[in-house]
Amino acid sequence: MEPAEESKVSGGEPDLRVAVIGNVDSGKSTLVGVLTRCVMDDGRGSARSLVFNFSHEQANGRTSSIGHEIMGFRPDGSQVAPERITESKNKTWSHIVENSNRVLTFLDLCGHERYLKTTIFGLVGLMPDYAMIVIGANMGLTRMTKEHIGLALALKVPMFFVITKVDIAPENVYSQNLETLQKILRSPSAGSRMPLVVDQDTEFQDIQHLMETKVSPIFSVSNVTGEGLDKLRLFLHGLEPRATTSGVFGSPEDPVEFLIDGVYMVTGVGIVISGILKSGTVQVNSNLMLGPEKNGNYRQVTVRSIHMKRTPVDVAVAGQSVCFNVRASNKKDQIKRNSIRKGMVMVDRNLMPQTAWEFDAEVVILHHATTIRKNYQPIIHCGVVRQAAKVLDMTKELLRTGDKGLIRFKFMYNPELVHPGMTILFREGRTKGLGAISKVYPAK
Repeated sequence: MEPAEESKVSGGEPDLRVAVIGNVDSGKSTLVGVLTRCVMDDGRGSARSLVFNFSHEQANGRTSSIGHEIMGFRPDGSQVAPERITESKNKTWSHIVENSNRVLTFLDLCGHERYLKTTIFGLVGLMPDYAMIVIGANMGLTRMTKEHIGLALALKVPMFFVITKVDIAPENVYSQNLETLQKILRSPSAGSRMPLVVDQDTEFQDIQHLMETKVSPIFSVSNVTGEGLDKLRLFLHGLEPRATTSGVFGSPEDPVEFLIDGVYMVTGVGIVISGILKSGTVQVNSNLMLGPEKNGNYRQVTVRSIHMKRTPVDVAVAGQSVCFNVRASNKKDQIKRNSIRKGMVMVDRNLMPQTAWEFDAEVVILHHATTIRKNYQPIIHCGVVRQAAKVLDMTKELLRTGDKGLIRFKFMYNPELVHPGMTILFREGRTKGLGAISKVYPAK
C-alpha cells in the first residue's frame, strides 16, 4: 500500500459510525451482514452468521454483544467488497481500508430487552453519528422499537428507518406498519418529524441537510431478494461524519481525552485498549495519563502503536475509534489487564483534576412507575462510564414522570472523569431519566 493511499482513510478524517438498533428478530445482524459482506441472505440466517461475535449468538440467533463491521466506498460511490466473505476481520478490513476513500462503521447493537444496558452503552458511549432503526415488516413497531426511537431522540442522534422482510410480509400488514411508523414520527412526542418514504424514484440531493433537519428517510428492503438495498447503499455513501457538528467531540488541538470501551491482552504485544478519541491528537510514543483507578490516581503510560480499523497508523485525531498498544512509562511498573476497566480514560495531564465522586445534573424523568427520592440508586450512563450512583440531594422532595429537577449524584464504586455539559442517561428497570451535568465536585 502506498503512503498516499493510507492517508486517504487515516490522515485525520473523523470516523462515521452508524448504530443499528431495533427489536429482537427484526433482521439487524442479517442486514449488517448483507450490506458489509455483499451477499444475499438465504432466509435462514446465513448472512447474520458472518457477523456474530460468539458461538451462543450463533446458536440462539440473538445479538448479546456490540458487533463492529465496516463498509467501504470508492470515489465513484461503488462499494468495496471483501475478497472472501469468510476471512478474518484482520484480512477483510485491511483490504477494504486500503481500497476505499470513505469507510463507514456499523455498531450492531442488541435488540432483546435483557441486553438493553449494552444497547444503551452503545448509543451513549460509542457516540454514533446516526441511528439506523430496523423494523420487521411483518412485526411492526413493538415496545422495544419505540423505546429505541425514544433513546435516539433523547440523545439527539439523527435517525433513518429500514423496514426489512418485505418479501414475506402480507401487503396489508406492511402498509399498516408503514402508516403507524409515519404517524409516530409526525407526533409531537417524536419532535414532529417529517417521514420520507424512499422508493426507486427518490433522489438524494443533499443527504446531510436531510438528516440535520427533521426528515427521517424510510427504506423498505429484503435481505433475501435484494429489493431496496441499492438505494440504501447510495444513501449510506452520502452520509458525512458529525464529529465537528454534534457538539460531543473536541478539536484535534484540544487536550487529549480518550474514552476506553475495551481492554485486551494480545500475545506478543501486551495491553491493547480500544475506544474513541474524544479530543486532541495522539501520536506513537505520546505520554499520557491512564486512570482513574479506585483510589482516584492515574499512572503515566506510553503509546507504542496505534491501529485504526485493524490497520496501523501513525497518528489519531478527535472523532476516531482507535486501538492503542500501551505500556507503563516506568519500566518497573507493570500494567495488568484487570486493572483497566471500561469507563477509564487516557488523558492529558491537565484534565486529571476533574476526576470526581460527586456531581450535579439537571435532569428530566422520562419514565418512572412511582417517585424518585433521596438515596435512590440508578445506573448512570455518561460517555463510556456505566456505574451505579446514589441520589444525595434533590431540589424537590420527589420527582415523577415528566418532572424536571436538579439532582446531586455520588458514584458508588469508583471516581470518574466527567465534565460539566456532558449528557447523562440513568436507568433502573424501566425507569429512565436524561440530563446534563451542571457542576462537578473534584475528588480530594
